[in-house]
Amino acid sequence: MHPARKAEIDRLAGLANLGAEQACEAFAQMLNRPIRTDAPVVIDGSVEAAPSAASEGAARSEPATQGDAGSTGVFFEFDGCLEALVGILFPGPSSEALVRRIVGIESGELDPTVVESALMEVGNILASHVASGIADELRSRLLPSIPSLAMQDAESELRNFIDGLAGPEALRIESGFSDESGEIRGRLVLVPTQVAHWAPIPGDSGTHDV
Repeated sequence: MHPARKAEIDRLAGLANLGAEQACEAFAQMLNRPIRTDAPVVIDGSVEAAPSAASEGAARSEPATQGDAGSTGVFFEFDGCLEALVGILFPGPSSEALVRRIVGIESGELDPTVVESALMEVGNILASHVASGIADELRSRLLPSIPSLAMQDAESELRNFIDGLAGPEALRIESGFSDESGEIRGRLVLVPTQVAHWAPIPGDSGTHDV
């Protein structure tokens, strides 16, 4: 891989990690329990492998987590200093556990409208903090769009979302997160589409475009 390309991917992974960490801090406060954030994994669809220092050299040609038919997700487009697609996904069991904790219903059937509302609320909060973490680092502006919600097989819906707007070869940066028990876990996927502005890096006065 060309050194400039690798440096660009490493910085994007670092930005994604900052956003994920800030989002998980907010998530921990929301759930009143610690949330662990994994190191980001870079998946470069344009090559067979894409090593990244920020992802501890881990790069794979397949998503970090395979989906299930009951998975849910909330998808966004980011506009501003880092134009990107963002997906926040939860496996089926974690999605239900999350919704029950948010709405305070421990048992019984959950009304679909209640589930949708809770997931949209969580998605909006997490996406806002991802955007804030990245914007603060770049000292610029970044806003998430109105979210799209996937209530079933969110993994497939995310692939379609990415393929339709960025193409199957798009670079993806994935960060897993979970509570200590693993009951509530999920994955944040960031797909850069265009870098509108980079804050200056020490020793680097150039502008970087993806």
